[in-house]
Amino acid sequence: MGFQTLIENLTKELLSYLPRLASAVIVLLFSFALATLVRKVVRWLLRRADPEVQLFASRATYIGVLVGGALLALSVSGLHIAALATLIGATGLAVSLSLQDVAKNFVAGLYLLMERPFRRGDRIVVRTFMGRVEGIDLRTTTLRTDDGQQVIVPNTIIMSEVVLKQRDEEPGT
Repeated sequence: MGFQTLIENLTKELLSYLPRLASAVIVLLFSFALATLVRKVVRWLLRRADPEVQLFASRATYIGVLVGGALLALSVSGLHIAALATLIGATGLAVSLSLQDVAKNFVAGLYLLMERPFRRGDRIVVRTFMGRVEGIDLRTTTLRTDDGQQVIVPNTIIMSEVVLKQRDEEPGT
């Protein structure tokens, strides 16, 4: 009789939890749909901006909506998110301390994408490397030298060093 009572109690608990679980799944599905829609709206709003800015902004909003949806789903499911938030905060602190260099490059990349001291196609000199800017990403800037080599420069170097932006040569000179 004890085993049968245990099974009955577990069944009752699971059945009482199903509506909250279903609600949480609906919230998650809605969050995915909303995140996709928001990403498309951001791309449309930034259609005249650089592709790098479009990509960053659309990814950031997509992830932000998904994180908000996940937290809302956890709350709807009946789980207490205070302990989870504390755990996420402590984990975030540990990760940020271990990824300081990546974070520095990320912030420098954001600055380069917003300020735009140079653009794709410009010729620049960084340290001993001279070449055309092929791409400006969140962590690195890619140059193509005159002899065809690809140089990937961390954005913190570009932010902390002197960068010479060369003028394009006039035709006929």
